Amino acid sequence: MTIREIARRAGVSIGTVDRVIHKRGRVAPETRKRVEALIEELGYTPNPIARHLKRRKGYLFYVFLPRKDEDSGYWRLICKGVHRAAEELGPFGIQVRFVEYDRYSGSSFSKAAETIPFEGCDGLLLAPVRPADSLALLQRLPSHLPFVFFDATIPHVRPLTSIMQDPFAGGFLAGKLLYLFGMGRPGTYSVIGPHGEDFHIRRRIEGFQTFWQAKGRDFRILVRTCEDLDHKRTREAFLTTLFEEIPDPRGIFVANASVHRVAEVVNRTGGRHVPIVGYDLVPENERLLREGKIDALISQRPAYQGYQAVYQLYRKVVLQQHVPPSIPVPLHIYMKENLPAGAVPDLVYEGLALASE
Repeated sequence: MTIREIARRAGVSIGTVDRVIHKRGRVAPETRKRVEALIEELGYTPNPIARHLKRRKGYLFYVFLPRKDEDSGYWRLICKGVHRAAEELGPFGIQVRFVEYDRYSGSSFSKAAETIPFEGCDGLLLAPVRPADSLALLQRLPSHLPFVFFDATIPHVRPLTSIMQDPFAGGFLAGKLLYLFGMGRPGTYSVIGPHGEDFHIRRRIEGFQTFWQAKGRDFRILVRTCEDLDHKRTREAFLTTLFEEIPDPRGIFVANASVHRVAEVVNRTGGRHVPIVGYDLVPENERLLREGKIDALISQRPAYQGYQAVYQLYRKVVLQQHVPPSIPVPLHIYMKENLPAGAVPDLVYEGLALASE
């Protein structure tokens, strides 16, 4: 079914049908209703290839995220998913450009944000791990420019869609796993998170605490934050202080992908095995999980998140399709016994399907 055929049946010009489809220009209300009814009846959908050929210049999406090496390489996995989607959508004119910043520096964030040319941008993908700075960026965004959140969200902000896990449920699950690994023995359990204002990290910690509240006073929960677990001196000073405070922890939950930094130190000391749970199959986490030095990882499927973020912008900007307000990422648990041999699961793109509307 073509625009020409719809125009013929509706008794209007091709230009009128085009204005109705793309919601631009002036069309008489009765004419609009007649054309929309025919579009619905005939099941017409725009041809993205034809639209791209007509537009010629293509579509440019900017990806604004922390440096790929931060958080133990977690963001590199996001980028792999973005690259894969961009490769698949390249024939439709989709291009992506990355803008990176130091997630622990407000000035780095601001300087990087200033380099995004909104006039030449068709859509923005961002991880709002610095909520206040992200809000300042979004206030500068043109009202017509769609943006997608991945990895995290900001309360009361309405992006085109958010692609992420439920952080509270993730923290609650981490508590349950440590309880099982610790065989329900009372004692002190610690949760370690990065220092900062990350909403989703706070919610993970809250979920973890909520699990233990029902277990009684014999279970003590110690919450501590570290500026940057990937920085050696900062990490060693932090962990020295932590283990002076709790020399015999029953279990440790690290609320981000830097769990291997803690596991390396805990296992270096020897003695009783301390159950450790963390996030994401970055290479070092996967290695320690296989060696039994980390007990479980909750995967957020970062490559999938990046892949989906690009596809949702494509669906909205190019296909003009409805996009769901959120795409939840299930809580995937990996232990030594269920790790497949070879490739890290997050890097296996084959079989990735678009989320249902």
